[in-house]
Amino acid sequence: MGVVTRAQAKRMKSRQPDSEKRSPRGGRRQARGPDLISLLPDEILGSIISLLPTKEGPRTQILSSRWRPLWRSAPLNLDVSGIGGMNEAVVSRILAKHQGVARRFKATPCILDDNSATLDGWLRSPSLDNLQELDFAFPPLVSPRPLMPRSALRFSTTLRVAKFGCCQIPGSDVAHQLHFPSLRYLKLGSVTISEDSLHAMLAGCPVLVKFELVYGYEGPPPLMPPSALCFSSTLRVAKFGYCQFPNLVVHTVHFPNLQHLVLEIVTISESSLHAMLSGCPALNSLMLNYSFGFRQFKVNSLKLKRLEMYFSWSDTDRLQELIIENAPCLERLHHRGPYEDKIQISILSAPKLKILGLLNGHIFRLKLGTSIFNGLLDARVETVMRTVKVLAVQLDNHCLDAIINLMKCFPCLEKLYIETYPMDNGNMWLLHSKGLECLDLHLKKLRISYYRGTRSHVEFAKFFLLNARVLDSMVLVVEHGKERGDSWFRNQRRQLKLGKRASIGAQIEFTCDDCFNYLRDIQEFSGTCE
Repeated sequence: MGVVTRAQAKRMKSRQPDSEKRSPRGGRRQARGPDLISLLPDEILGSIISLLPTKEGPRTQILSSRWRPLWRSAPLNLDVSGIGGMNEAVVSRILAKHQGVARRFKATPCILDDNSATLDGWLRSPSLDNLQELDFAFPPLVSPRPLMPRSALRFSTTLRVAKFGCCQIPGSDVAHQLHFPSLRYLKLGSVTISEDSLHAMLAGCPVLVKFELVYGYEGPPPLMPPSALCFSSTLRVAKFGYCQFPNLVVHTVHFPNLQHLVLEIVTISESSLHAMLSGCPALNSLMLNYSFGFRQFKVNSLKLKRLEMYFSWSDTDRLQELIIENAPCLERLHHRGPYEDKIQISILSAPKLKILGLLNGHIFRLKLGTSIFNGLLDARVETVMRTVKVLAVQLDNHCLDAIINLMKCFPCLEKLYIETYPMDNGNMWLLHSKGLECLDLHLKKLRISYYRGTRSHVEFAKFFLLNARVLDSMVLVVEHGKERGDSWFRNQRRQLKLGKRASIGAQIEFTCDDCFNYLRDIQEFSGTCE
């Protein structure tokens, strides 16, 4: 038997297939492919590192000797959040050691005090030269607001994203520096800024795509500066918050390419709201969040796909009548106001509507084409809307007559979300449930909120289990905080496990997630609406 030298053994081992190599513990080692990522050029690896969270970027140095020098030269992504050990000394040390260009710098109120000197010192660091994204906000309760460091303006030629919060923007003496030729996203949150400075800033943003102006909530809402409504034709997204819209200015506004508009806690008259909508011919998404000053809203928009509205009891002059006159592209319509708000809704022309909510039992009048609901119980169904796939309803009790009326009007429903309250009332539903296309062919998902397992709740759920032939899942949301033992859930499942279930594959799930937000649960229908 010949002697095998160490060199020969090493050569033999190198020829052994990876699949036959054994791990140190005796098992077979999984075959490993080549490290293709490390073969990429430094520029690409640096870009990857710059997209990682701040704490993860430096940790790439331990991966291998190939990765060790990359972080220092990669574009810097520094998020100064004031948590997880991030403090002033750590930030200063990172800025001193980093040798690459800067991509993003963010400082939150958690680490910034009411003195802007700390932020000014960081922004003067050579490591931040040619910064592309700048995001900072001072503590919101500080009065007067700290002055924005003038060192922030040294990045004006390279910034693509700028977010300034809870500070004073310098006055007209720096107007010549408020020129941002590459800026695409500008957010001003709770800032103090003069009309001249705002005009100069917006005039100096020739490629601005997204603009947000939200005033602070510490005083009465100010009047929206006219210059804030005079953007370039490049703007695609705009958000305005906590302000009053001047009537005369709004009637002259024209946003030829604006696609997404959010009005949050704003006061705007009915005529101004209609004028703004008319001045946005490319608008496909409109959100009205707790805004008031208009009682009627008529929608005539050729490209609008998404309309969401939220109101509360504190909103004076809130919406009383919504009329969708002509919206050929509208796919999502959502209205949520006070539960007892007796609103009138008329949908006259929305041939592509897919998602509709939140209809509540106190609705005064609902008109869908020629179908008229005086409330949800008194219905004359003459027009069916076959495009609607998702419906959300809010009811006082488990009134199946109201649900059946809606299923007749929307025969192709696939998802039904019902928010109801525990009241024991009877329903002669077996007399009405035969021959419903929705139950026979389409309804796949049902979610019932505030399920208590009482007699009426069980009977309400059993109706769908006995009649929905293609039902995939039923989610029953029990009240959060109520003590429900295992025996309670077993008892409920026993009552709902019917031998004559219409859909054998239907799954029943209990959950305590009491946040009634059907909009977050409709991803497959949302792609064209975003």
